[in-house]
Amino acid sequence: MMNANASGRPEPSLTRPEPRVPGVEPRPPVRIPEPARAADAKPVESATRASILGPTLRFKGELSAQEDLIVQGSVEGSITHTQSLTVGTDGTMKGDVRARVIVIDGKVEGDLYATESVIIRATAKVKGNIFAPRVGISEGAFFQGQIEMQPSGAAVQEHSARLRQAAMPPAMDAVSVDHMLSAS
Repeated sequence: MMNANASGRPEPSLTRPEPRVPGVEPRPPVRIPEPARAADAKPVESATRASILGPTLRFKGELSAQEDLIVQGSVEGSITHTQSLTVGTDGTMKGDVRARVIVIDGKVEGDLYATESVIIRATAKVKGNIFAPRVGISEGAFFQGQIEMQPSGAAVQEHSARLRQAAMPPAMDAVSVDHMLSAS
């Protein structure tokens, strides 16, 4: 079957007729759904992304990220995170941890600062202080340290402000600045 287009030339039809066989019912045509157009498409829920530091990985230094992190290896230093941080059963951490949610299954030596919650599971061994609005410690877990709970992560924010203040150089008055600039 052919259709004529605007130029008058024949154009093949998109559907082809099925050959007829006597005594056999014709099959209904197979329809292939059209892909959704961008305007009609609904946003796809993004799966939670998590980075994993594997059991053979050894890391020293400061680590920061904007996505969930699972530590199965060894970290020596500090971790600053905006999302969830999990120290797995094979993971060890020596240093302070800052994150929205902290979950400990492994070993941690250092202070934990969470803006939302800290969860210490039965397999965990934690030596250090906890600063978070919500803290959960499972039966069987080892914990040595102090816990400070304030709503909305106020303790974490207060401690961070003290650290920033301590890191700032001492304030100089205008006379000291003028003297320093004229000496060079």
